[in-house]
Amino acid sequence: MRKWIVLLGLLAVIVMLNCGEVQAAENAEKDKVNITFEELNDEEVFIKQSRRGTCTLASSAMIMRRAAMLSGDEDWAAITESSVGSAAWQEGVGISWVFTYAGVTMQHDYVSSTEELRQLLEEHPEGIVAYDTWTPHAIALTDYDEEEEIFYCSDPSEACPAGRVPVSEAMIDIEDVSVVWYVTCPTDLSVAEEDSLQIREIGDYPLLSLDKMDFMVK
Repeated sequence: MRKWIVLLGLLAVIVMLNCGEVQAAENAEKDKVNITFEELNDEEVFIKQSRRGTCTLASSAMIMRRAAMLSGDEDWAAITESSVGSAAWQEGVGISWVFTYAGVTMQHDYVSSTEELRQLLEEHPEGIVAYDTWTPHAIALTDYDEEEEIFYCSDPSEACPAGRVPVSEAMIDIEDVSVVWYVTCPTDLSVAEEDSLQIREIGDYPLLSLDKMDFMVK
């Protein structure tokens, strides 16, 4: 009888541990920001520059919007060229090399090849601001398609199509990009995979069982 009482007690503990593990995993899924590639590239996310000479500012606002979305900021649409300009723009000088607005910090840097741009995009799913000093003009460089071997972007110029387009439709030459701005805070941003948004069943989680115990009930 004592053996069965101990056994039933162990079973109760295992059930409670399994339920707790499943609940913790479900809570983690709920807390995770699930912004899909399609949502991140919705046309409403992208903007056009308000006047000549503010391409870097408008491009920064687009990248900062995307970073805000990926970090769970539901008020990302409040990030505009004008609002970012209050923290980043110096009239007669241009955009600052480092600036912060709405919890998003942008950092200036230099690149010397398209390979460096690809590496930066791998590290920054929100995208980067790419500046062609020869044009001169800046765009929001959003991503790189490995299969198509194409860079995608959103060009803030009114002369270019709205939304996410191949970089060939932008005003710049991607080969001439030598200056970038990218997000340094927040970090560890990621785009949700479609499969990760499906509801997981209890069978998807590892369960504890008696046969994994390293002791015997005697």
